[in-house]
Amino acid sequence: MKYLVIGLGNLGRAIAESLTRIGNEVIGVDINPHKTEAVKHTISGAISLDTTDKDALNTLPLNEMDAIFVTFGKDFGTSIQTVALLKNLDVNKLIVRGISPIHEAVIRSIGVAEIITPEDDFAGMYASQSLLGELFKQWYRVTDTHHLYKIKAPVTFVGQTLQTIDLEENFGVRLVGIERPKTERNLIGLKQTQYSVIDKITGDLRVEEGDLLILFGKMEVLHRLADI
Repeated sequence: MKYLVIGLGNLGRAIAESLTRIGNEVIGVDINPHKTEAVKHTISGAISLDTTDKDALNTLPLNEMDAIFVTFGKDFGTSIQTVALLKNLDVNKLIVRGISPIHEAVIRSIGVAEIITPEDDFAGMYASQSLLGELFKQWYRVTDTHHLYKIKAPVTFVGQTLQTIDLEENFGVRLVGIERPKTERNLIGLKQTQYSVIDKITGDLRVEEGDLLILFGKMEVLHRLADI
């Protein structure tokens, strides 16, 4: 697939290089030639130009891109102008880094549906990890209030049925799946752990040692699990 990443700061560069590593064609754009020079050997191409200039923006292969990322982290005005021009040019898919609540409100008002907020995402993940400690495995924000969590099954859950535990009633979270480990030997005889997903959740299913529970709910109810 083909991607355009506008803004080659820390986030933009990381996105561009990560997409390239998994086999995509990526063009990076930044007004600062030092930033484009820094990635010219790690992504497909890098171009230095002013994305608030419509004529300059039109020189890019916008319609060939499967998605365009706008990742400016501080320059509110440059981000808004760039996004407005891209929307006016009717690009395929636009993903924009949110800088502040006001910035997010403005870009939503001009039709941007996909907004990424790495600082908020990291803060949510760190807060969850701090609260749950060694139980915490993974976190994913679904909305501003609701999240998906992957946690190690607490010792007190092991051997109990889901009906007995009643996560929704007792802890305010909904179980959407279980990852269950199975140790196997690979082709050269070394042991390795593979996980299978159980997505058919029934009340008589018992939690086993090593299970990872995939939960959906609000962050503020996690303290109930942390206190087990």
